[in-house]
Amino acid sequence: MRTEVIVNRPSYFNPIAKEYDADIVVDHKRDVTGASRTKGRVEDFVALFRNRYERIAQIFRRGGKSFVEISYAKTRVGEKCAVVGMVRDIRETKKGNLLVQLEDLTGTVNAIISAQKEQLMEKGRKIIRDEVLYVSGKMLEAFMIVDDFDWPDLPVVRERKFAERDLAIAYISDIHFGSRYFLEECLSAFVEWLHGRSEAKELAGKVKYIAIAGDVVDGVGVYPGQEKELAIKDIFGQYKLLDKFLEEIPDYIEVIVCPGNHDAVRRGEPQPALGKEFFEGDAVRVGNPSRFSVEGINHLIYHGTSMDSMIANIPGLSYSEPEKVMVEFLKRRHLSPIYGEGANPIIPERVDYMAIDEPPDVFHAGHVHKNGYYFYRGTLVVNSGTFQDQTEFQIKQGHIPTPGIVPVYELKTGRLVSIDFKH
Repeated sequence: MRTEVIVNRPSYFNPIAKEYDADIVVDHKRDVTGASRTKGRVEDFVALFRNRYERIAQIFRRGGKSFVEISYAKTRVGEKCAVVGMVRDIRETKKGNLLVQLEDLTGTVNAIISAQKEQLMEKGRKIIRDEVLYVSGKMLEAFMIVDDFDWPDLPVVRERKFAERDLAIAYISDIHFGSRYFLEECLSAFVEWLHGRSEAKELAGKVKYIAIAGDVVDGVGVYPGQEKELAIKDIFGQYKLLDKFLEEIPDYIEVIVCPGNHDAVRRGEPQPALGKEFFEGDAVRVGNPSRFSVEGINHLIYHGTSMDSMIANIPGLSYSEPEKVMVEFLKRRHLSPIYGEGANPIIPERVDYMAIDEPPDVFHAGHVHKNGYYFYRGTLVVNSGTFQDQTEFQIKQGHIPTPGIVPVYELKTGRLVSIDFKH
């Protein structure tokens, strides 16, 4: 005999978001889902780096930077000139100078940053392999003496964009369904809030969208010894909890789901969207990374796996301030500048899906389990934390996560509110 359960919602909760149809547009041209063509051949790797170089060089051109090809610059001995090149290698010389080997489509050149130029040297220590730089200086017979260099970066002056309708989007990530450390009570409190059963009902009623930036489940076999930390050891069982979560969310709210390094897609980035063989729930499925707009506000969503290599290679970055790492992505106009380092393999697609051609209005990521927010040159930077408690590995690393905190962005006013569902 089937029992029907009727849940009575509070009559005094009248969400404004229920009155509007959703306005979501996914940029499928910048999403690898259904578009992967790589065979892993040498020519695929060549095409990837060529595509990266050409697109970022174009950003410099649009920004008013003039430069010449490296092969031509090497013929202008004794003159000042500028080039755009990909960093092939970087190292410190015996004299304490910084040697940066640059490469474009015509050749290579060694660029020297003098140790005597202290400010430039400090700036130069943040250069990383495989990124694309604009470098100006004086050409000598064997190398260029650098006067200055720039990253492609976002335009200095950009107006913030606001929506016409008074709606909101909630950002979450790293739920880790299936983990022993999954904080079910926190996620349930978030769902209860969406139904108007707690404080801040007016804001809850504005939520029309939820964006999930990957690691929806904890996965299986992601790292050695993981089975000891799993409450559910079957990947399909883990995704059943996602379906249950989607069913509990008010039906007028649209959910956008991006995968992460723990999810059941290929390990290398860019990653395609999660298929219906894993979960059946009603959601907008996008790849990692992906671009989409809600209410006309352009979003860049990326799980953030390459944050590990950025933190390891750029002085001053740490897991405690993920928003600063995300700003470095924006400065370099690329989501994984260092190719294939550590646990962040990159698939050699013929189009570099990790490049950031157009500045987003919102850049949303996760991965490091730490909330962080920043407003950078017209872009709202949001790292949305986690719904997983501190793991044994994190304890050993001294990493303190901020679970259960959900940032909610009001699209009409530009106000960002963080709601703590753990306390």
